[in-house]
Amino acid sequence: MQMCAAFASTGAEVKLVTQKPDNAIMSATDLQQYYNVRPNFKIEQLPRSNGPRSTDMFQVKAILNKRGGSKLCYTRGRDVTAAIVGLVLGMHSVIEIHGKPVSLREQIMLRFIQLHPRGMLVAITSTIKNIYTNQLGFGHYKWIVAPGGVDASRFNPNTSKAEIRSQLNMEPGTWLVYVGGLYEGRGLDILFESVAKLDVKVMVVGGRNSEEIHNWKHKARTLAAHNVHFSGYQAPKRVPLYLAASDMLVMTYDKHVYTPSGEETSSWASPMKMFEYMAASRPIIASDIPMLNNTLIDEHNALLVTPGDSTSLRTAITRLINNPALGHHIATNASTDVVKHTWINRAQHIMNQLEIR
Repeated sequence: MQMCAAFASTGAEVKLVTQKPDNAIMSATDLQQYYNVRPNFKIEQLPRSNGPRSTDMFQVKAILNKRGGSKLCYTRGRDVTAAIVGLVLGMHSVIEIHGKPVSLREQIMLRFIQLHPRGMLVAITSTIKNIYTNQLGFGHYKWIVAPGGVDASRFNPNTSKAEIRSQLNMEPGTWLVYVGGLYEGRGLDILFESVAKLDVKVMVVGGRNSEEIHNWKHKARTLAAHNVHFSGYQAPKRVPLYLAASDMLVMTYDKHVYTPSGEETSSWASPMKMFEYMAASRPIIASDIPMLNNTLIDEHNALLVTPGDSTSLRTAITRLINNPALGHHIATNASTDVVKHTWINRAQHIMNQLEIR
């Protein structure tokens, strides 16, 4: 959604083609408001395909439905079929890579896209590009490296904390905020252990369902962290409120980070919430792992801590409590550094390297 709005902001005419959800269908306007993006692109929802390889069939329908006059197919993740069909139909095709190929078929298709004169690969970090070129035999050409981004206009760090906390029913005090999935490997147990004896409060924003939240509440109680609160899942447009209500933001990843599908990504991921944390202009405490320390620098725009070490995390929290000037320093630097990581800059960077006429 963010990239569609960003591409449209560069002057491109953009249409997002997606599958109709199983539950209630939201209009294009409602979807754009839900994700808090500019309403400067069109959205079309096609019926879900049934039968074998239904995901591939949807991608074929999406491209065939939109082929007239379209010059570029831009897709991401595992949606490689759409890019292949786009090339066959005479379009330019770009696929954004977020991990290693999960099958030989996917690897062959990605290689075909790279070899095609109208194909291009986008890597979210230079590390994932190097994995493809050094380990999987891909060429060093036809790559664009483009880390994640943020729409800084969604964040207003000068908003009154007291007003926002009142709106979110957050009591006075020192608040740490965590936003993200409640998965193993996110370091939540280390966070709970580190704050159990501190005079702070923690707001955990996220959770796929009530059962998942219940399980993590139980873990917090087991670790005597009775100062941990759970907001549940929040729509993207509400996340900036929780960030603005915080005194510090935490990303307590373990040394090894896994996606819900089990892929280990600690060396190459580009988490969107890192850039949102930076745009919020609040002190950041983050694990010292490759996917973060390529952007976050200790005592410059964040405090980096040893992953999986509650003592290291507790020390960083205490430092910020006792040294507001340090917190202001790293928060200011983070908000300055993130300016170059906007979605619009990312979209323009990609468009500048495509030879589309």
